[in-house]
Amino acid sequence: MEATLRRLLVSTLAGAGFACRPAPRAGAPPADAGTVVTVYIPAKLADRLMGRLQTVAARHQWVLSVRTDSTALGEADLVIVDSAGALFGRVRPGGAAVQAKAMADAVLP
Repeated sequence: MEATLRRLLVSTLAGAGFACRPAPRAGAPPADAGTVVTVYIPAKLADRLMGRLQTVAARHQWVLSVRTDSTALGEADLVIVDSAGALFGRVRPGGAAVQAKAMADAVLP
């Protein structure tokens, strides 16, 4: 009886240990994982777009830097502005231009 109880306890603990292990990730990380993409958005649009920007960055494993200061207009990889009620994105050449273009395509309608 005691041996059966020990086996049951050990198998329960072993099963719990295997259940707590993180699931293996499917495939290797993207080649551009860790790329920093800087985005400028006006403060009034930040709440509206932040969730979409974070979702795209997380999906591609990019580091996202969102700025709302006017200095970022010349430094950001992607500048999003509101032009007559329509969102418009401008990608800065160089740097993370490819990632910024992909982000603009995914975020902007």
